[in-house]
Amino acid sequence: MSHAITLEAFLIDWSASDAERNQVAEAVSAVADACQAISRLIGAGALAGALGATRGDHGGGDIQKELDVLANNLLIERLRQAPVASMASEESPEPELLDARAPLLVAVDPLDGSSNIDTNVSVGTIFSVLPGARECLPGDAEAFLQAGSRQLAAGYALYGPQTAFVLTLGEGTHIFTLDRRDGAFGSRHRT
Repeated sequence: MSHAITLEAFLIDWSASDAERNQVAEAVSAVADACQAISRLIGAGALAGALGATRGDHGGGDIQKELDVLANNLLIERLRQAPVASMASEESPEPELLDARAPLLVAVDPLDGSSNIDTNVSVGTIFSVLPGARECLPGDAEAFLQAGSRQLAAGYALYGPQTAFVLTLGEGTHIFTLDRRDGAFGSRHRT
């Protein structure tokens, strides 16, 4: 027998009453909220404007698209509401300071594969949640230079015919699918 569980319920169950886990769950929820908004934007396609328009060049042939900037801004907006000190993004030359005293850091590629956006090919968001080592300062990129084993959570969202949110909290991998009717990520679990 299987039953559905939302990402929100999964994170509440995982974090229980542990303060550090609650903070990680808040950060993951903020990323998931941004991914839902990014999914709606991508789903609108050309109706949302020229999402594939060139905005800049990161060098090395990596062209920044309009959708890259919009996805980055959505992540910043959502992460400002979570216990995240700073966000390092492929779209910004320096980390974005969100709340210097917050305990977590988020590293993200807001929209991997955006060069494919005009061809209706799947694209994704990649993220990692790390512990903050100390109070963050504006542009403090050194805080993100940590061993991968220090990650508290990591995952990606894949935007295609369905939007999948794939997450690890250090034990196993969990896949949630965006239910476009209610805007929540859910999963079927076997019991």
